[in-house]
Amino acid sequence: MIPAQSVELKRCLAPLIFSALLLTGCGGQQSGEAGEQETTIPVRVSTVEKGSLTDTAVLTGKLEALEMADVVPGGQGGKVYGVNVKVGDKVNKGQTLVTLENTMLAAVVRQAEQGVVQARSALEIAGINYEVAAANYERGKQLYESGAIPAAGPAGFETAYEIPYRQAKIDYEQVKPAMVANAQAALAMAREQYDNAFVKSPINGVVTAVNVNPGELAGPASPVPVVTVVSLDKVVVHATVTEDLINKIKQAQEVPVRVGAVSAEPLTGIISNIALAADSISKAYPIKVRLDNPEQLLKPGMFAEVLLEDRKKETLIVPREAVITTGGRDIAWIIADNKVVSRPVTIGISDGKQIEITAGLKDGEQVVISGQESLRENDAVEIVQ
Repeated sequence: MIPAQSVELKRCLAPLIFSALLLTGCGGQQSGEAGEQETTIPVRVSTVEKGSLTDTAVLTGKLEALEMADVVPGGQGGKVYGVNVKVGDKVNKGQTLVTLENTMLAAVVRQAEQGVVQARSALEIAGINYEVAAANYERGKQLYESGAIPAAGPAGFETAYEIPYRQAKIDYEQVKPAMVANAQAALAMAREQYDNAFVKSPINGVVTAVNVNPGELAGPASPVPVVTVVSLDKVVVHATVTEDLINKIKQAQEVPVRVGAVSAEPLTGIISNIALAADSISKAYPIKVRLDNPEQLLKPGMFAEVLLEDRKKETLIVPREAVITTGGRDIAWIIADNKVVSRPVTIGISDGKQIEITAGLKDGEQVVISGQESLRENDAVEIVQ
């Protein structure tokens, strides 16, 4: 037998349960109606337009000094008497860097100078003798023609006048000038040997290495240079260019060069050399880009980037985000009548922000640049800013 309290409880709950079921049924119908409404996907768009675009190829390399001199003594060399510079010193062309012992060399120069003086004196005396012999020859000729002297014999014209004249002429015009020339050559050699004792810089620059000390022997066959001098007024970047770019550059062309260790802004370089043939190993074409370095902030060994810019005008461009790769091909989502369709595209150069479209799009079309990840063909979209 069911207790009276339970019956009374069921009578009270019945209306509540019925109401709950009614409400649940109504809610399910509303959800179904809402599901029948078309959902739009918010996207951001951009317009395909014509414009100019710059493609930048980055060539990497290291800075090198435009001029560098490994200085060694000339001639036979000798013992080092003094070193006149140290690493870091700025030197001028012709400045003495290292002095070799030169006492004996100076004596040889003085001796050779005296030899020149003697040879010139002998030439001057030969000139006087030639003048005397020429005068005697003219007088003897007159005597011979008048019959006063015979042609031959000890006192004859030939022996007494003509032969001395010819000898004096040869001595003055050939023998003594040769002696002067020999003496002058000997003096030049002596002076050269003496000058070689003063090892001089062939260029303006900065001393980067000193490899000798007083008392050591130094000569042209030394395994290392006595001093290395580097000119930092101009530096060059050695880089290589691929075959698709080699015909797009020319000698004397100005190009931007980034040297991060010196400046955040690109410097202006000039292409100073372009190889006519590709390197046999890398198959690329070596080039040199020269940079002015008046403050000498650019140092050999620094990393540099040469920027080769190829500007195209009147080409179709879109933001880089408009092109995505799916299934191994490049596509863009096009908006037409508030719906989207995908279209294969062919891309060209890019500057990192915009990209060239060579096929697949038309000027004025709208392309999706944000929200593509959730799009399907013919999805309805809502354009948002």
